[in-house]
Amino acid sequence: MTGMPIYSRFLRLTNTQWENSVHDLLKLTESTGQSEHFLPAVSGVTDFDNNERVVMVNNGNWGDFQGAAEAVVAKVTATDQSLQAVAGTTDVATFIKKFGRRAFRRELTAAEVTTYTALHQKGSTFSGTQSAFTKGAALVITTMLQSPHFLYRTELGDNGATLSGYELAAKLSLWLLNTTPSDTLLDAAGKGTLDTPDGAVAQAKTMLEATAAVSAVREMHSQLYKIPLLDTITKANVQGYSEGLKAEFTAAANSFFDFIYSKNLGVKDILTTNVGFAGPLMAELYGLKASGTGVQQVALADRSGWYTQAPFLTQWAINNDPDSIHRGVRINLDTLCNEIPPPNVELPPVPALAPSQTNRQRYENLTNGCGKPCHTEYINPVGFAFEDYDGIGRYRSNDNGNPLDTTGSYPFADGTRSFKDSTDLMQVIANGAQAHQCWSKKLASYALERDIVEAERTTVETLGAVSQASGGSLKQVMLALVQTPAFRTRVGGTP
Repeated sequence: MTGMPIYSRFLRLTNTQWENSVHDLLKLTESTGQSEHFLPAVSGVTDFDNNERVVMVNNGNWGDFQGAAEAVVAKVTATDQSLQAVAGTTDVATFIKKFGRRAFRRELTAAEVTTYTALHQKGSTFSGTQSAFTKGAALVITTMLQSPHFLYRTELGDNGATLSGYELAAKLSLWLLNTTPSDTLLDAAGKGTLDTPDGAVAQAKTMLEATAAVSAVREMHSQLYKIPLLDTITKANVQGYSEGLKAEFTAAANSFFDFIYSKNLGVKDILTTNVGFAGPLMAELYGLKASGTGVQQVALADRSGWYTQAPFLTQWAINNDPDSIHRGVRINLDTLCNEIPPPNVELPPVPALAPSQTNRQRYENLTNGCGKPCHTEYINPVGFAFEDYDGIGRYRSNDNGNPLDTTGSYPFADGTRSFKDSTDLMQVIANGAQAHQCWSKKLASYALERDIVEAERTTVETLGAVSQASGGSLKQVMLALVQTPAFRTRVGGTP
């Protein structure tokens, strides 16, 4: 809980939020493709790319937003007919108020209507074969898409003040659906429906069942569990590995987290379910018979949750050997929220296995010189629990001709627990509070678009209790977050 939030009042849309919002505002049938050219968030600094500390506008990328706005508007205003698919009216005031409300995620002020009406009049005199209304609308839309009122989600109240209905609508929609609020949600905000916790939860509950919510939650898990790195896997001289596995790994990983969310499951299921997904290449790794050509749901009878599945195990491996350090590090960081400092010495490259040496012995020898408990107590024991899986996630019964040792113990926040293998470890983690609080902390960070700090421990513990409760699902934790003051009020600073 040692984050460094800025508590910004102006949170710039992420590239994905920009893309989806423009798509919905302009009623497009396919993505604009413009956001692919935007500056990406600074990687490796925060868990998520929507964090206020890594999403910004600088002297370079402001031009990206200008060029993108001009490009997409040129297409939708190329003819009077194409614009009418967006505007649905030729009345200037009606168009400005309606489109402006969607773009700015609130009602326009009278002064803004006057300003944009004058802008429309100016644009209507431009050259072109379109009608005066269409030419004026083109300038209005282009300008609105470059406005701070579109590019930034705002929270303008005093510290501790409840967010306005429109602010809450924008916060919910951009979090749960990754796009600008619908007219229906803005109508609810204008009527005061979101002004109570129950009203906000009711709206969120409906949104959580939308198809777009599945994609939005997938994006959170993709970043949390480093799914994009699956496309960077490299292997040398590993029998059974082919480049085609990378696409299957990504599809299987996304399908797994979609399954957890859509089936109303929770953190315990992420850690312990024997449901997995596999294409024909992955099925061979699992010792299963392939069914069809795409990724299919499969039963992994002897495996327990995400961390025993081939995508994770292959990503954190060196050729065909387990990378015990990074397997342990990822679980510490991503599921136990145990901050691992950098080593106090520079570790040499992982050496080749000596004759009759096990992979575990190799890593123990490599890390003994650190002189700190990070490896001996936190990283190595967790990583060694997966020694019975090779470098591409296949089960193995021995290590370099020696018996496997997957036993260990870990100093959890509520006490040290021993385990005999990865399945046992996952059950221990799932039954304790730490993993549930950790996922809740990650969720809060993603939803609030900032780091979480010690003062919010009670909120995280409350959400963790919801997650840990019998049948606690990801959706239940998300709804519980909407009810908290951390989500519904302005936190930090003065105007």
